Amino acid sequence: MGSGPLAMASNDSDAVNINSEPYTQPLARPRMPIIAYLEPLPRPTKSPKCDQTFVSRIGGPQNGTFSAPLLHNHKNHSRQCLYTFLAGPGQRVEVVFKTFNLRGNPPDGSAVGELPSCVHEYMDIYSEVQSSEPAELINSPFGGRYCGTIPPRRRISMYRAIAISFFTNKNVTTPDLFEGTYRFINASEYEIGIPIAGSPCSYTITPSLSINKTGVLISPTYPGAYPKDMSCTYQFLGESNQRVRLEFRDFDLFFGGPHCPFDYVKVYDGPDNSSALIGTYCGQQRNLVLYSSESSLFVHFYTLPRTANTQNRGFKGIYEFSESFVKLDFIRENDGIHIRGSECDQKILSKKESTGYVLSPNYPYPYIPKTVCRYFIYGMQDAQHLERVRLEFTAFNIPKVEHKDRSESNCTDGYLKIYLKGQETADAYDKFDYELCGNETQRVVSDGPRLAMVFSSGELQGRGFKGKYTFETEYKIPGTAAPDGSCSFTYVSASKKRGELNSPRYPSNYPSDTNCSYLFLAETNEQVTIVFDHFKIKADGNPNVTAGAYGSINCFEDWLEMYVVYRDNNDRFLGRYCGMTAPGPVESPRGAVGLRITLHTDQENVASGFKARYFFETAKSEIGDCGGNFSNEDSGIITSPNYPAGYKAPGRGMASMACNWIMTARPGYKLSIHFEHFSLEGDPANRGCSAAVLRLWVNVDSDQPPLELCGEKPLVEQWHYISTGQTARISFTTSDKTVGAQGFRIIWTEIQDSGPGPPSIGLLCESTYHFQCEVGYCISDKLRCDGVKNCGPGDDSDELHCESYHKSTSGGSRRSHYNNTSRRLVPNLSPMHTLSLQKKTHQLRQLGLHRNPHYDSQTSATGLSSSRRHLQSGGASIAGSLHGINSGNLIIPPAPLPPTSVPPQPPHICISGSSLDLTPGAGYPGIMINDGLDDLELDDDDDDDDIHPDIFINDVRFDEESLQHVQQLENV
Repeated sequence: MGSGPLAMASNDSDAVNINSEPYTQPLARPRMPIIAYLEPLPRPTKSPKCDQTFVSRIGGPQNGTFSAPLLHNHKNHSRQCLYTFLAGPGQRVEVVFKTFNLRGNPPDGSAVGELPSCVHEYMDIYSEVQSSEPAELINSPFGGRYCGTIPPRRRISMYRAIAISFFTNKNVTTPDLFEGTYRFINASEYEIGIPIAGSPCSYTITPSLSINKTGVLISPTYPGAYPKDMSCTYQFLGESNQRVRLEFRDFDLFFGGPHCPFDYVKVYDGPDNSSALIGTYCGQQRNLVLYSSESSLFVHFYTLPRTANTQNRGFKGIYEFSESFVKLDFIRENDGIHIRGSECDQKILSKKESTGYVLSPNYPYPYIPKTVCRYFIYGMQDAQHLERVRLEFTAFNIPKVEHKDRSESNCTDGYLKIYLKGQETADAYDKFDYELCGNETQRVVSDGPRLAMVFSSGELQGRGFKGKYTFETEYKIPGTAAPDGSCSFTYVSASKKRGELNSPRYPSNYPSDTNCSYLFLAETNEQVTIVFDHFKIKADGNPNVTAGAYGSINCFEDWLEMYVVYRDNNDRFLGRYCGMTAPGPVESPRGAVGLRITLHTDQENVASGFKARYFFETAKSEIGDCGGNFSNEDSGIITSPNYPAGYKAPGRGMASMACNWIMTARPGYKLSIHFEHFSLEGDPANRGCSAAVLRLWVNVDSDQPPLELCGEKPLVEQWHYISTGQTARISFTTSDKTVGAQGFRIIWTEIQDSGPGPPSIGLLCESTYHFQCEVGYCISDKLRCDGVKNCGPGDDSDELHCESYHKSTSGGSRRSHYNNTSRRLVPNLSPMHTLSLQKKTHQLRQLGLHRNPHYDSQTSATGLSSSRRHLQSGGASIAGSLHGINSGNLIIPPAPLPPTSVPPQPPHICISGSSLDLTPGAGYPGIMINDGLDDLELDDDDDDDDIHPDIFINDVRFDEESLQHVQQLENV
């Protein structure tokens, strides 16, 4: 067979200028890029019998084999042999290598045609030869250089000829060095339309040129490796009522990346490359089927000008012009957007909480059989918006096939599959959420911002479907959402006993300009507990946010509020929170319906929000797990469980533990509440009181929120509060995340408030059985010298002079004790005056000579520092380790100086400017009457004293009327 083609070539009349006699001069090098000449190549010598030519002739063989030449080169001369394959008119040449074993190591990828790697033995291929003259071979595009053991891929000539140049400098070359086959094929299958002048591979295709309006589209040298530096166009022009379908059965282009920067096929939805682009394709494509939207389609095949280092096949496909493809009116008329390149796929984009309808093709008329349409419904999704899709069918008719085997789907002919997560890749279409057929309707809500559907019509026809879609804001909040799509969620005990809640989109940032509500409804014998695990609400405008953010003063941008819900719809406000200061665990009190949380965000900036847990449990008593209810008592001490050893977390299975103390004073009285020691886990600035919290209501009958306390009270600070009503309440709550701390000790005392301002005779305690503290408050006389400082911080007056007090109370009455003291201090005064002055002195001292005249008796909070938490309203600062929450009218005045800051003065009498020292042990004082007179002893003879003296006792002026009043008091 090898000699046949040679003999044929030498006698073939068509082989003119096809190397009919041996060459005596070396063949000129083919045209190659300059990069090919990185090292000089030796000049090859010619052998008279080395070149071979294979020509197609009428009636002659149309295929054959070829192999390497048999060469003996004892002098190691370089040899070059040229193999030429020439097809007849209307033909092309196909060359396939069967074996290949040349010396050399090609780069990775094998035989990719990079010249510097093949030096001593190689093969150059030219598949775009336009002339059979060997001298013209240098003008042909270079098709690549190959060596090694991997053969070049199949080659199809671009025109009528292929040339192969074999180079070697080995001593001996045998035919098995390479072997291959060739054949001459019909070129008409590459002529797929009307040729466009100026291009060897561009055509215009119309229905009139096709059989049954269909045809084959192939790349210029398919299935051989396509040439480099090539640009081919294919223009499909159908009739006005037609659409064009193009299906690629094989697609293999060099893949240079996802954007196809090197070789590519671009498909345009129109008559030329100015039309809308359907897509750019490269690499290997499977099931690539494209449709025109109207009657024309334009395809552009481009390969990069470069050294031939690829051997990809190109592409082969079929095209079709048809009037039976789906009409797109059902998409355009319903605000849908046709997805270019598809037959009837569409996408629907939200216009912010918009609504519309989605239809099957040709609805309300029967749909076209054997059609597949996909629907992609996209809600908004960006930094500010997140939506979901609600879909409800108003009409549905897809015939179903009944099967005896109930495990088999009835939707085997036609179906509508729904994907709640919006699958968009073909490999995810088997994981559908609903498969609908027959006459059933369904209401569905997407799981995220996207919803996808696939409609496939079988052989049976039906009317199809009509569905209404609605875009709703997606909050990603567990719970029962409001029917109107607002950010309102309800948690009912009958549905779920425990669960989670969070801010919108948590853990992503919540949206701005949003208001959300969370309502927790317990059964009659239940209560609800809420524990926060994460909390970060924007508080950019609060300069004190690092010390804890509470109340309307500190939280005025974004905030979270909590309420207790009662049956009369009279919600009780618990507090407002922002920053990173999380609310403490909270239990709904007995008698309440549940709890409500609201989240407000403004139009500026956002944060990650919050995450919390809720629990519905059997209701506890009014005092909770521990605590007490006190009334008609003078005082008491409240301590945390196990104080001072430290409180612990609730028992296993309990969400929280709560201790409630309720203290009620007599009508007209108030309560003094003094924190002697306080140490709870928590950090107001960084994490709030999420594990354990103490709440203090200074008036349970008002709408004021409680103070919320955690952290540790510094020793130098004094926490002291006065109730604004008759009843106060303290609630201590721990959660299942509690670690434990030492706890607290609180002293509460029933007091009578004598009012603000300096002491006066008219401001006396209500009964002689009350003791008046130096700060001005009246407490029960029974609390004197009981070892507890009931007067509050900085005032030890109820625990002073206890030795003399116990002696007097054991030997006589309280009155006699006061009288004995008076007579000892002023023995020279008359009995009446002595007793009256002593009585007055004692009364005035009891009124508090050293009170701060600016002190407000409504509330006391001495020694407050800037590290304690802020009160919610009043503006006073109690930050740091103290949580203060109040949005009512509780007034925290400037802290008064402690009593030790003003040295106590001894009782003294001043008559007309002269001072009588009444200090014990000072002896009998002299009395000066009218400045400049000698000291006189005061006696009972008033006749010697014709002057009316001014008498001051403890800086209080006494005139004659006042002294008579004192005498009357003494008689009483």
